[in-house]
Parts: sequence; C-alpha cells; structure tokens
Amino acid sequence: MLLVYPLSLFRVLFAYMTKTTALYKIDEYDSKKVLEAIIHMMELVPPPDVTGKTVLIKPNILAPKATNKAVCTHPIVVGAAVKAFLRRGAAKVIVGESPATANSTSSAKSTGIYDEVVKAGGEWVDFHDSVNVECPNGKLVRNFEFATQFTQADVVVSIAKLKTHQLMSYTGTMKNLFGLMVGLKKAQTHYRFPNKPEFSAFLTDLNIAANPQYAIMDAIVGMEGKGGPGNGTPVQLGFMAASDNTLACDWTCASIVGYDPYKIPNLKDAIERDIWGKNPAEFTTKGVSIKEIKPEHFEIVKDSATWVGIQEILPNFINTLIKLAVVKTPHFNNSKCIRCGKCIEICPAQILYFKENKKPVIGPNNKNFFKHVEIQRTKCLHCFCCHEICPASAITLKKF
Repeated sequence: MLLVYPLSLFRVLFAYMTKTTALYKIDEYDSKKVLEAIIHMMELVPPPDVTGKTVLIKPNILAPKATNKAVCTHPIVVGAAVKAFLRRGAAKVIVGESPATANSTSSAKSTGIYDEVVKAGGEWVDFHDSVNVECPNGKLVRNFEFATQFTQADVVVSIAKLKTHQLMSYTGTMKNLFGLMVGLKKAQTHYRFPNKPEFSAFLTDLNIAANPQYAIMDAIVGMEGKGGPGNGTPVQLGFMAASDNTLACDWTCASIVGYDPYKIPNLKDAIERDIWGKNPAEFTTKGVSIKEIKPEHFEIVKDSATWVGIQEILPNFINTLIKLAVVKTPHFNNSKCIRCGKCIEICPAQILYFKENKKPVIGPNNKNFFKHVEIQRTKCLHCFCCHEICPASAITLKKF
C-alpha cells in the first residue's frame, strides 16, 4: 500500500524546539523509578502538548534479543514512556518498529516490549505497509517511504538505546528513526548511499521528514565496543536523557561517553546543515551534571578510514586494493554460524551466499554442516548490516 502523505499542520517543522537535554541519574530498570525519571525529565524539558492527540513511539528493536544483551530499548523504558504520555493527556499512544529481518510483533514479544506497552495502556502496531512522505528540504532524498502508522501520529517520539555502531561509530535517537522504513527497504538504502557522507546526509534527510518532537535515551545500560550495535558489550552507564531536539540529545549523550560528536558522521552532517542547531556550545543540559554521570571508561568505535574524494581519480584496481587494506569487511566464523541465512537475506549488495562443503564442518553444539557463508569481498559496501543482524555473533569485522 502506497499513499502520499504531506506532514500535518500540527507537526510544524521543528516548531518550539529547544536545544536543551534533560539528564537523570538512574542505576536500575525499576518500573516505578524509570517512570519517575521520565516524568521528571519531561518537567525539565517538556514535550509538545499531546492533549487529545496520537503519539507514535519508535523504540529500537534491532533483533529479538534478551534485555541483558543491551541490543534493544529496555521494555520498562518503553512502557514508562507510554504511561507518561497518557498522563499528559494523549488520546492514544501507539508503539511500532520494523526489525531488519524478523517479524515485528514476535520481536516485540520476545524482548518484552509488547507486554509492557499493552500493560501501560498503549497499542503495539506492526510496520508492514508504506506511505510516501515528502521531504522538499532533503539534500539527497525528497520522498521517503515510512510505515503507514506514521500518518496516524500527531507526535513522533524516538526512544533509543545508547550503543556503538560499526558504520556510524555511534547510534542514538536520530539513527533510531531509520526503523520507520519497513523491513528490507532499510538495507537497500545502503546500496543507494554506499559511503558514509552520503548515508549520513540520507539520515539527516530522514529526520527532517520524520520530524520527531521528542527523544528519550535509554542509557541505564548501554553497549560499548566493536561489536555494536548488535553484538557489543553491555555496560552500566546509569543515566537517562530526554530532549525535544534529537540532535541535541545525541550530541550530549555521545559527548558524555567520550565521543567527539564531530567524528560521528551523521551528527557532523546534521550540525553542519544547521537544522536543529549549528553551534554545539548552545546545547545545554538540565538535571544532574554531566560530571555526575560521565563513565570512567567507555570503549567507543572510532570512524574507520575512508578515501571518499580521491577514489574517483584512482584506477579501480587500486581502489580495490586500498579498500581491502584499510577498511574492515565481514569475516564468518563457521564454528559459531548457525546457517540461518539472515545475513544473506539482508545484504543490500547481494554478495553473500551459501557454498556447499565437500566435507562436513563442525558448527555450534558439534553439529555437522555441509555449507558455509561465502562473500564476494571486493564488492562489499561496508554497511555491516550482516554483522548487526547475526543472531549467533558469528561475524567479525576485520581488515583483509
């Protein structure tokens, strides 16, 4: 189903947006304490008036993984947000997501988010069909296909999990809105925009089109290290954040855990385009001080080497050699791989495939497999979608 949907008058682009992020110190996922945290942050930095309106909450459900893996927004945070918006007078709160390959409802149920949403008085919705949303101010994209439930919402809220990210270094409330696109359409954008500057501009355009009015960051437990966003290391961070400005929220949270936000490609693109703010010095905080919640250690993912700009003047074979030498590509561990084929399904370049073995290969639980995943390495887009989605943590990213 494809509809043309202009932005509603209520969602006037970036109206009344501040540059302030509320910070709250909290060490555990206790339902009462998390609700208190969100209510307090909303008092410090209020969301728009939701009285009588429909709120769409977009959590992060990358894959159906347990809460202790820190892959998804914690269900208690999502449930508490539903309650908070209903208490502020929302007529209806709907919650939806589009995981890369799994069914959205089954993923929501397996993570516990579905039950928390229903218990809080909200409604879980499946992202299946698409609606065409115009983005006349887009740099690269002037039309997006978002889930049709987007048309039902007066207010869009991004609730993210603070995590590292192999491609973009960091993922937060802005990157989280990528999930408004349905299913494998997300992976296809990596094929359209294969390098970081283009993909970053695409994400900025997407946020312009989505026009989120509020953002909540789940950083009670985040994810650090090179395995993020799907297979990194859970780390106790002990805080939450909220803002009516997604860029301010992400810029602040990234800074707290040790990033230079200018080195996060999509945040750099967003601030240089002066849509949500141009001067980071204007991004302020309320609530606890940054010093109170700044972690002693957080393993960030540094921006990997790129040669965009000079690659066009080099012969193709030299570009290929440079890519193999300086840019990481997926490597598959046959002893961990469960041969589910999800990496093959999601690959936007369609360069992954099963290859038959002449002899059985021992995999997990000493099971014999007669096939393994092969990659056409020189054609890799370096989007790392396969790494994100692997349920067995069988993919590592290495230089050739």
